[in-house]
Amino acid sequence: MSFVYPPPLDRLLRLGKEPAHRRTWPDYRNLGLENRHVPLLIQMAADPALHAAAERTPEVWAPVHAWRALGQMEAADAAGPLLALLVREADNPWVLEEVPAALGMIGPPAIPSATDLLFDEDADERLREAAARILTEIGHEYPDRRDQAAALLTQQLRDWPHQDRTLNAYLIAYLVELNETAAVPLMEEAYAAGAVDLAVHGDWEDVQVDLGMLSERLTPPTPGSYFAPDAPHAPQLARRAPADADAKAKARQKAAKQSRKKNRKKK
Repeated sequence: MSFVYPPPLDRLLRLGKEPAHRRTWPDYRNLGLENRHVPLLIQMAADPALHAAAERTPEVWAPVHAWRALGQMEAADAAGPLLALLVREADNPWVLEEVPAALGMIGPPAIPSATDLLFDEDADERLREAAARILTEIGHEYPDRRDQAAALLTQQLRDWPHQDRTLNAYLIAYLVELNETAAVPLMEEAYAAGAVDLAVHGDWEDVQVDLGMLSERLTPPTPGSYFAPDAPHAPQLARRAPADADAKAKARQKAAKQSRKKNRKKK
């Protein structure tokens, strides 16, 4: 199957797989991409034919390059279409991992839709977690929106008694990333009630250490928690070792996925 996109977008069809780490993404603007190419980049990012391309072909990676480029260009018009892509392709690990990062780079235009998705109790849990990450990414990328992002995450955490333990854990993890100490009472309540999945960001002591409330743990890590020696990702991600938010997010997602599988087997 051949795909037709005009220059310079045709170059994205030939790039193939590139490093997944955001810090090693190529600068797509060096390929000649400009604001006038945004509509076609949006089309490419969501192109069903490209998403269905043969696995070993370079074309299948074109949507990845397109949404990365849209993020780097801070393309406001792409916020809605990329969120729709996230909902449509939630089973695609590349979409679930990278589109929230791209939307975080786009910034404030993505806040309304991400907020609606986070607050939607009928939405897939993975999508609500992704929406929380989008808001967190925006808080990092746009410091003037940090307080807004933290307030929205805190607002959702107030519903901790009525929502999934894993969603609670992600909300807490992202609030910790934003250093939102105002949410500490809510976090402590959720942990005390056993309403937090420890595989995502550890136990209450881990949170206190990360927020600077404790200089170090007072007790050994809770078995099965994010920072415990028996955690599946522990050899790759040492406790408080230098690591960026991308690596932490991936480790959290892997741990939470394994936790969900265990929970399903118990039922």
